[in-house]
Order: sequence, then structure tokens, then C-alpha cells
Amino acid sequence: MLFQKIEKDKTLWLRYGIVLLIVSIIVVSTVSYLVRAYTVPAKANILQSCAFLNKKDAFAVENFLNREESVLKMASRVANLLVENHGVSGQIESLKTRTREENPRFGDLYGFVNGKPYGKYPLADSVNPAGEPWFQGALLAHGDIARIPIHKGKESMVVLSKRLSDMKSVLALNVKLSALRNFVNPWTLPSIWMIMDEQGLIIAHSNVANQGLNYSSSEFWNNDERNLADRVTSSSNEAPGEKQFLLNYDGVDYQVFSTPIKGGWFMVRMVENKVLWNEMYWNVFKGIAVVVLLYVLMILLMSLSLMNRFRAIRVSQAKSGFLTNMSREIRTSITGLLGMNSIVMKEVRDDGLKEYLKNIQNTGQGILSLVNDVLDVCRIESGKMSIVSMEYDIFSVLADCYSANELKASAKKLRFTVDCNPDIPSSLWGDENRIRQIINNLLSNAIKFTEVGEVTLLVNYENLPPVGTLKSDEYVMLSFTVKDTGTGIKKDELGLIFNKFASQNMDDPSEGIGLGLCLTKELVEKCGGQITVNSRLGEGSSFTVRIPQLVLNIEPMGDFALRYNGLGRKRGDFSGIFLAPEARILIVDDVEQNLKVLRGFLRRFKVQVDVAVSGAQCLKLAQSKHYDLIFLDHMMPVMDGVETYRRLKSLDNFINKDTPVIALTSEGSNEVSESFLVMGFADYLPKPIKERDLQRALKWYLPKQLVLSGEDIQEVAGAQTSVDTIQLPMPAPTYNDEIELLQVTVNPYEKLAPFKDCLDIKAGLEYCADDSDIYIEMLQEFIASPLHRNVETCFRNEDWENYIFYMHVLCDSSSAIGAVSMAEKFQNLENACRESRMNIVRENHDLVMALHAELVRNIQKGLEG
Repeated sequence: MLFQKIEKDKTLWLRYGIVLLIVSIIVVSTVSYLVRAYTVPAKANILQSCAFLNKKDAFAVENFLNREESVLKMASRVANLLVENHGVSGQIESLKTRTREENPRFGDLYGFVNGKPYGKYPLADSVNPAGEPWFQGALLAHGDIARIPIHKGKESMVVLSKRLSDMKSVLALNVKLSALRNFVNPWTLPSIWMIMDEQGLIIAHSNVANQGLNYSSSEFWNNDERNLADRVTSSSNEAPGEKQFLLNYDGVDYQVFSTPIKGGWFMVRMVENKVLWNEMYWNVFKGIAVVVLLYVLMILLMSLSLMNRFRAIRVSQAKSGFLTNMSREIRTSITGLLGMNSIVMKEVRDDGLKEYLKNIQNTGQGILSLVNDVLDVCRIESGKMSIVSMEYDIFSVLADCYSANELKASAKKLRFTVDCNPDIPSSLWGDENRIRQIINNLLSNAIKFTEVGEVTLLVNYENLPPVGTLKSDEYVMLSFTVKDTGTGIKKDELGLIFNKFASQNMDDPSEGIGLGLCLTKELVEKCGGQITVNSRLGEGSSFTVRIPQLVLNIEPMGDFALRYNGLGRKRGDFSGIFLAPEARILIVDDVEQNLKVLRGFLRRFKVQVDVAVSGAQCLKLAQSKHYDLIFLDHMMPVMDGVETYRRLKSLDNFINKDTPVIALTSEGSNEVSESFLVMGFADYLPKPIKERDLQRALKWYLPKQLVLSGEDIQEVAGAQTSVDTIQLPMPAPTYNDEIELLQVTVNPYEKLAPFKDCLDIKAGLEYCADDSDIYIEMLQEFIASPLHRNVETCFRNEDWENYIFYMHVLCDSSSAIGAVSMAEKFQNLENACRESRMNIVRENHDLVMALHAELVRNIQKGLEG
């Protein structure tokens, strides 16, 4: 018990871990998506902001130079007048003084006017201006202002020069780079900035040591500076105007922003890539940290909740275990007590004492019923309550319920009747025991709360709409209604009657602890049905249960009262019997053993059978004759069942186009088997074929007009003295049959005793309709089969495709004769070969074939003996 609890805890923890894994994947995926959704626009915004700031710096520098140029233009206009009027040097000096007064931060105004030098040339090596860059630049500017950077020693400046109207005089004005640097705004991010011209010359730089260097010259050839200059100044393959690009500079990635300035200059700013994204990444990290913190908090809360859930489950399991053990102990004692009481009742002759003993018996039965209810409730709470569907006879269930409750009703002098629709199908598919328990609970409850009047059980059915391959007459809604004339239930208490221990909440808990209706509701829902109640206080109650059921035999149940009283058996009971002598069936299988088994099964129903041993033969027969049903094997050589079915359905003017085709398959999984329905097969039957499955398929898929029902057979029997004289298949014994059938035939197990040590005879007979002659034929076919030689040939030639096929056939053949262990070994080799585990095939092939040979020898000895 302890280990079971530990395993249950492991299962719960495993489920919890799977849930956490799924939640974690969702959280990680969501966070990744949100991070991408944030970082992509954030990066775009940062780049746009930096480009704007760089553009702003370029605009400030350009404005500053434009103001200086306007001063030089004004001075040039005055100088032009002086030159034209042959002004004197004093007038030129006056112009110089005014210029300094208006712009005190500028250098001196100087130049070469009327063939004479004027003012002090900055950074000049001689008084001859012809060789100076500022003089040459002005002449080449064709009347525009030239911007000439000059770097010499610690002195660096930009000279603005302009040619005068006499075409040989030049007036110049110097601007110190220190003044120019003041107009480049510092960024909050550490960065490198520079002003570069179109030849790669550095006019100004955040690092003064770089001023005057030419990044395009051979001095920096193939260096990072050369790459920077090429990217900034190049116009090919680049969009005009502003530029943004990534550059590796001294082993560090930089984001470069370049904005053009008037005169062929560029404002360039370099920001280290990781510094540029630092703030964004920090914001992302903070967001992820918050999410992780919330996630961890959620995990802690879920873990605490799960631990509390574990405690509650353990407490509930302990309670259920205690109730189960206690109930079993009480049930054991009560069962013994009732047994002893029954013995005493048979020995006692005194009527008064017998009456006391009957009371003891009735009270004990009530206690036993209550204990059983407690056990069922515990099973439901622990999840151990399961529905076991099987074929059952509805008449037997109703007869049991009537017998169990008739004495209780008679003891209270109540009228107890059963009103059944005689057309209810006689054989259904469902949980017979649970349906019997539901009806008994409702009847017992009705009798318990009824003192005067009657209790009635109404049984009816209605056909349901087709579901999938089920037709409307193969799927019914079975309904039970229990009416009583008892005390009834208050309107405000109707919602409580299905609760556990409901009687404790009611005003008049006359009997019981309120488990019966709660259990009934749980059972009804487990069976896929529903329960409703109508009641009026003082007038009685009516409980209706509706449960869907499959129909296995459409023959009507008949009149319940007549059958219960034995009148229905006077001329023989034909329930469950049907014949189809006019029906024609085609069986397609490449294994003769399987064909013999199916022919043996179908012999009982008098159907006409044709057989085909290959897909090609099936196509030939199906085009020449009409069949009412086709059984088609899945695994066949050359053309398997699926391919055969496809070719059948693709034929033009095919006479069997609407004939149901049922696949015969050895595949065990539901997914593989149900795939046949998707392909268009009407149904599938697992191999080896069982008689019950075959009989059900015949009932469902043969045309109804070809099937002789029980009534038809009864008419045919007519004046016959017994059913056996017309060679009809014997039906299953009916409920409460008064005639004891004596066994006069030889026990088939005695005849097959020589094979009991090597075969499961019971399993083999089950696959042969319990016909020992067919079973002997199957054994003879098995030992004469050449399959083992075919397998050996495929193994030697490494023909693995056919090896799989023959192993599959050997597995089926072994199962059909009851060689279960041998069939498992063949199946293991087949699966290993399908999965390309050839080492297992090679290691085990010889051993398996040796065991097969030994099995053949043992069967041979049994047949000869």
C-alpha cells in the first residue's frame, strides 16, 4: 500500500512537471516574442535619435560657418569698392578694425589686394601668398568662398577666402578650430566625432591629435581609418545624404552616423555598439527579471497548492480506505450471518420463529445493500469504478430486477408492475451489472418511501440518429422510469436528493443515509446517460433514466409477463437465432487455415460462401458475382488488402460497389485498426476471428431481407417436435430455464488431450467455433504448411519484405491453433524486422524456427496417436 501511494505521488508529480514544462515553454516563447517586439522598434528609435543628434551637430557647424562667411562676404563687397576706386591702405585698415569689433572671436582679416599683401598671414612661411592654399583655393572657387583647413604644429584653423572682383586680389578670414569645436554638442553616450572632407582629410576631431590627418592617404592604407573614410566619402552603392553603418574599428564594433555639410564636408559620429544598446538591454533585463520573479512566485504558489492537494488526497484516500476496509469486514460478517440464517430457516418448523428469521433476513439484506453502496461510492471517489461493456439479454436484467424487488413490495402490500415495450431489441451492448444496479436502486428507493399504492417500472426505447458507421436501428436510447405513489419530495429539496448523505439535509429522513440516489446518478453518468426526477409532495415521485446502448440483436424481446411466467417457452425459445441461406459471402485470405476457420463459423448460419486466396482472385470473383458481404484479409502477398480494396472501388460499373467490405487484421492498435474505417472499409475484425465478432458482423451488415429472424424460424419450425430436428443453431439458455440440458456429447477436451502440453486447446477451440473436427483440420494444415521453408529462404536471401509477411502469417496461424507462446515469438521477429533491428532477427531466427519445428513434431505425434 505504501509503495502504491508513492507511485501515485510520482504520477502526480510527473503530471505537475509536465504542466510546468508546458507553462515554461509558453512563458519563454511569450517573453522571447515580447523581447523581439520591444528591441526591434527600440533599436530603430535609438538609431533614429542618434542620426537626428548628428544631423543637429552638422546643422550647428554649418550655421556657424555660414555666419563667418557672411562676414567675409560683407568685407569682400567693401574691399571690391575700394579696389575699384583705388582705395588706400588706411581705408583697408578701417575695414579690418570694424570686422574685429563686430566679431571679436575671429582672427585678423588679411589678404592680397592690388598686388600688395595685406595684414598678417597666419601660419605662412613667407609673405608671398601665391603658394598658400587659401590663396589658391579662392582662385579655384570661381567667386565662391573657399574653406581651407590649415594644420601646423599646435595651430589649427579653417581659413575662409574669397577672390575679389579684379580676379587677382583675395581677401581671407581665419576661424580657429577651437571655436568650431564649441558648436559640436557632447553626447550622453561616449562617442568619437570628426569633421571630414570628401578627400578623407580630418578637419576637426574629438581627439585633437587626429586633426589634419588624411584617412585616405597611404599613411593609413588598409587600416580601419581607410575603411571609415571610404564608407563616409563613397557615393557608390550608398543612399545619398545621411548614412548609418556598422564598422569594426580597432577590434570594436561601432555604429557610424554620417551627415553631409555644405562644401563637401561630413559630420561623422562613432558610438561603440554595445554602449549604444546598453540602456535598451538593461530595460530588457529588468523586464525579464520581473517576469522570472513572477514566474518563480507562481511556481511556489502552485507547489504549495499541489502539496495541499496531496494532503487532501491522502486524507480522502485514508477515509476511503477506512470505509472500504470497514465495509468489507461488515459485508463479510453480514454474508456469513445471512448464510447461517438461511440454514436455520430451512430447519425451523415453527411459523412464528420463521417470521422472525425472515425479518432478520430482510434486515440483513438491507444492511448488505447499504454496505455495497458505500463500497461503490468509495470506488467512484478513488477513480476505480469502471464500466465493463458486454453483450447482454435485456429480459434477463429485467427479470432479475423484478424478482429482487417483488418480495419487498409484497411485504408492504404494494402493487408492483413492469410495463415493457415488447419491441425492445433482445440483445444489447453495455454494462449489464451497472444497469441492473441502477434499476434495483430506483425500485428499492421507491418501495422504501411508498406505504400505500403501487410501484411501476416502465421500460421503453427510441432509435437514435446515425452516428458514424452506426445506422439508426443499431443505436438506441434505452429508458427506465420508476413511478411510485409514495410521500413525494418537496420542490425546494429536489436539487439535494442526488447529493451524498442527502437524507441528513431533509426534514424526514425516514430510512437510509442518502447514498442510493447519489450512487445511481454517478452510475448513470458513467454509462453515458442522464437521470431526471419529477415529484409532488404527498402524490409520489417519478425517476427517469436514459442510457444509450448498441443493438446486437434487433429481434424484439417480446411480452415480458408472458416470458417471465414461462408461457413464452412452450414452443421453444428462438432468441438470438438467425439464418441467412440466401446470403452470399466472399472470404479473401491467402492462408488456408484462416479460410477453414471462417467457413466453419459460417456453416452455422447456412450462408453461401466463396473463397479467394489472393487479391487478384478476389477482383475476378467480385466482377463476376454479387456478394452481400466481403471479408478481406489485410496482409497478403503481391497485392495486400488495402490495395485490393482500392482496386475494387475503382472498377467501373462494379456490381459489388455497395457491398460492405470488412477488413481482417492482426494489427493490435486502435489507431491502425481504425485507419481502415478512414479508408472506407465498413468495419474491421481482429484476427484470429472469434465467433461472437463474426456473428455480430453478420447481424449488422447482411441485408435485413436475407436474414431469417426468430419469428421466421419459429414459423418454419411449425409442427416440428424440436428445434434440433430442423438443424437450427442452438440459442443461448434463457433466464430461469426450467429444463436442464444434459450433456450427451463427448467432451472435446478428451479428444484433444494429446495436445494439452504444447497448445492452449481452449483458445484454439474458441477460434474454431468449439468444433474439434475443425480444430483437427487446422492442426493438420499447420504441420503441412510450407511457410517455414519460405521463411528460411527469405532469411538466407535477406528478402526482408517477404520475411515480414511470412512471419505475420506464421503468427496468425499459431494463434489460430492455440500456440500462443509461439505466436508471440513470431510477432517479436516480425516487429524487429519492421523496425530494422536486424541484429535481433539474426540472433533469434534459428532458435525460433527450432522451437517451431519442435512444435510441429509434437502436433504430429498427437495426430498419429
